[in-house]
Amino acid sequence: MIPKISKHILLEVLPKNKKTLFFILLLVGQLTFSGSIGAGETDFKTYRKVAQQEINRQIEIVEEDPLDFLSYYELGHAYLALGRHEEEVQAYKEALKLNPKYAQAHYNLSMAYDHMKIGEKAINHMQKALDLYATKRNHRKIRTTQRQLKRFYMSYPGEAGSASSEKVQNR
Repeated sequence: MIPKISKHILLEVLPKNKKTLFFILLLVGQLTFSGSIGAGETDFKTYRKVAQQEINRQIEIVEEDPLDFLSYYELGHAYLALGRHEEEVQAYKEALKLNPKYAQAHYNLSMAYDHMKIGEKAINHMQKALDLYATKRNHRKIRTTQRQLKRFYMSYPGEAGSASSEKVQNR
């Protein structure tokens, strides 16, 4: 039996071989970059085709298990890629029907309403997301949600008061 021996090339970075290491890294970077110019770029038609395939895939997944809220959430993401915000909203609403305490769905639904310029609903769902993140004590998400909420209050000054009063009435 022959033992497997992995050979690793170790290059000690000393002042005398820093230039060599830099040249090797530069050369590798150039090869990677030049190789991705033709292969990595996609035109808009290709992007739309791939995004539509993702939507079709997510619809199939939803049809297989219509009670999986994450499938509806992912379907909403797929619609977002093409800017189909009405369908995105419907997908997030379905996800929230199945799991009303899913904070990320409220957050994304709020952002979809913002894209559609429906300020009151955007503020309402962002506030719900903030409340759910606060319950979970997810401080990073709380800060992100607070920033978005502040932006919404500035973007939709007329709706900010009605959403706040609506929240007070619901409590």
